[in-house]
Amino acid sequence: MNALAKELERRVLVCDGAMGTSIHALELDLQRDYQGKENCTEVLVLTRPQAVQQVHESFLEVGCDLVETNTFGANRIVLAEFDLTARCRELNRRAAEIARAACAKYTRPERPRLVLGSMGPGTKLVTLGNTTWDAMLDSYTEQARGLLEGGIDAFLIETCQDLLQIKCAINACLDALKEQHRTAEDVPILVQVTIETTGTMLLGTQIETAAAALAGFPILSLGLNCATGPTEMAEHVHWLGKHWPRHISVQPNAGLPVLVEGRTQYPLKPQPFAEATFKFVTEAAVSIVGGCCGTTPAHLAELVKRVASSSRKAENRKQKAETPAACTSLYDPTDYRQDTSILNVGERTNASGSRAFKKLLEAEDWDAMVSLAREQMRDGSHLIDVNVDYAGRTNAHDMQDLVRRFVRQVTAPLMLDS
Repeated sequence: MNALAKELERRVLVCDGAMGTSIHALELDLQRDYQGKENCTEVLVLTRPQAVQQVHESFLEVGCDLVETNTFGANRIVLAEFDLTARCRELNRRAAEIARAACAKYTRPERPRLVLGSMGPGTKLVTLGNTTWDAMLDSYTEQARGLLEGGIDAFLIETCQDLLQIKCAINACLDALKEQHRTAEDVPILVQVTIETTGTMLLGTQIETAAAALAGFPILSLGLNCATGPTEMAEHVHWLGKHWPRHISVQPNAGLPVLVEGRTQYPLKPQPFAEATFKFVTEAAVSIVGGCCGTTPAHLAELVKRVASSSRKAENRKQKAETPAACTSLYDPTDYRQDTSILNVGERTNASGSRAFKKLLEAEDWDAMVSLAREQMRDGSHLIDVNVDYAGRTNAHDMQDLVRRFVRQVTAPLMLDS
């Protein structure tokens, strides 16, 4: 069994706090240390590896079990903005090696310290049409290769804003693992979504939708991080506690950000942060707790104390919760089990069975196809069956455009056939 999975079977684990907050507290030179690449903290694993390791050790010293690599934006798409695309794999490998070295200094046989390979959301989203699935998959796969070469214990796909971005990143991790003849059981995949103060992810996705959409993927845990403090995310964490059968992670900010003299600050002090976050361990059976923006070693020290004094252990949740079987749109889930009627599936957007839809597809009349889907919704369909493949079709590149238009313009959940 993987070391992380093994530890989660016996105890609650504490992850580190904010890498960015800690790095920005250091006195670093824009030209010498950042090589003129402002806000690209990832380059520091090449120019100031000791400083990055110092940040890791500051959290390990106060008792954290897990540290995240300094690779939040180290994928090809983001690195292209800093002319570092060619060094993607190297940056991730070095970051993992630095975190690994820090953990080696604090690991004990009875208490290993483990490395999570951080993979952020990037700056372009597939659903919004900023990039393509293929480009994002290539970007994340190269990042995953580097993290594996550096010796991570698990992937952490975090601060997620788009369901397609999450699915793409998971597939990239699985592809990189397959290249090494390994699986997600060897190196687990953890996912954390970001729920804004609006109560949904950035693109309008509910936590119920994310859980239903990701239930079929081989991920070890699902959780929340960033955007808000622990109080604001409580409702969503408790929903996971009742309905998500696998491990749950929570890494809040140190409160909601405020502007003070033009600078962003996080007002929640260590003690109230730790008290509010630790409640999730006892009330929602959360297995991994930690901090995000604004959280310092002092915040995590308080959290470590509470976890250490607790008798609750991480538990196998498979028999304690169940994610409702559902199909999802970008926004809402629709349960397969309907209380008042049968589940109606609109199939007029299936090119294999609808000549009218096939003709619209051949003509690339996207507006008419969306109108056809909406008409089925008005007629009472709970789900829309979308199949753009048919005998004799050779060009499937426009499927991404079609799916993107549907998820943005059709609110009913989609059944996407290959």
